[in-house]
Amino acid sequence: MFKQHLNESGKTYTEHFIFAFVAGWLLIYAGITSIIHAIVPSLFPFTSQKIVQKLLSNLQER
Repeated sequence: MFKQHLNESGKTYTEHFIFAFVAGWLLIYAGITSIIHAIVPSLFPFTSQKIVQKLLSNLQER
């Protein structure tokens, strides 16, 4: 089961770890900036949108 996901994703364990770790932190950052943006709309405009779009773009390239 562990290797099945790695095979399906086409990544080695290290590649998967790095991508998932960075994506997780970026999504946490996107969430925090989105909450701040909700309170003060002039702060972090489109930041969370750009992060999600970049992550999706990276996934689609593979």
